[in-house]
Amino acid sequence: MTKPIELRADGPHSAEYTMQVAYVLDDAARVLNHATMPGAGGLDYPGDAYRLLGALYTATERLPQLFAQLTAFLESQRDAGNLADDNGRNATGQVALAAFRLAKAIQAAATLTDELQAAQNAISGLYIREAGVTHEKGTEDGSGDNRGPRG
Repeated sequence: MTKPIELRADGPHSAEYTMQVAYVLDDAARVLNHATMPGAGGLDYPGDAYRLLGALYTATERLPQLFAQLTAFLESQRDAGNLADDNGRNATGQVALAAFRLAKAIQAAATLTDELQAAQNAISGLYIREAGVTHEKGTEDGSGDNRGPRG
């Protein structure tokens, strides 16, 4: 098993640490995929899905900054004349292509964030019905448990 890493937004940073964090992001998506499978036990109430959507859109709304910073890094390396391509392609053209694709990724991340927020909003009033308990629209159920988004 690999050694756990500490997530430090303020650094210190290194290329190795950056890749470790990227791999944690990859692993987190895989774990969430398994945890949210029907019957896996990773979600108990609609409020769990509500909070999960909130965490996901918070993450996706941060991706445009990451993609813009990747673009800026590649462009600065290009501008400094530091880049070459193993396949014999024009490095300047490859950076331009990557910048174009990353700009599209920025747009896609913004759309993804909007859709996740809309999905969260759509389920904001959902709860688990209990036998014999009525719940009037617009009122709290008063149970104090974790059934709804405010749980």
